[in-house]
Amino acid sequence: MNEPMSSARELFEEDLKTALEAAARAYDRKRFVVVGSASILASFPDAPGYLRLSADIDMFPIRKLKTETFKPGDDLVGQASPFESENDFYVERVGDWTMLSQPEGWLERCVKFEVGEITGYCLDPIDLAYNKTEAGRQKDIDFVAGMINEGIISREELEAFIHERCPHPDLLPNVLKHYALVCAGLDEV
Repeated sequence: MNEPMSSARELFEEDLKTALEAAARAYDRKRFVVVGSASILASFPDAPGYLRLSADIDMFPIRKLKTETFKPGDDLVGQASPFESENDFYVERVGDWTMLSQPEGWLERCVKFEVGEITGYCLDPIDLAYNKTEAGRQKDIDFVAGMINEGIISREELEAFIHERCPHPDLLPNVLKHYALVCAGLDEV
């Protein structure tokens, strides 16, 4: 069993570049969607360190991988890989399923992060905030509250986005419940 090697650390724009280059070699792809907290590196590379804290960069290739392609790639750049040993973070290959309940137009709103011929489509901050609010884990709630506290997005912008763009009416009550938790975690000014 592979034991986790890295603990969360501050990630930087250079780390995103390194991850995309390594993923391109490992998976033989040139276009990736970057989700999770590290996607903030494309739009706010100088975000406060606590918003750039992670042990991994979550991404998936835009074109699907065959099983015989993704497993060897995971071994090269994933958790407990030589890449993790060298860089002190790893690439977490997630699936496009992570975006199934994301509001329409998310890909068009992505912030392009280009490294030569490789492109990372990083979630726009409002889509990142929505995605984390929907997930609703405590670390996600804290992250979104941090984005609002730091002025990366506004509380009003996120609330309007949730009401106008939530793609499934049955998801809305839960997303709003999580949004209320985000609001409870905001610094009072």
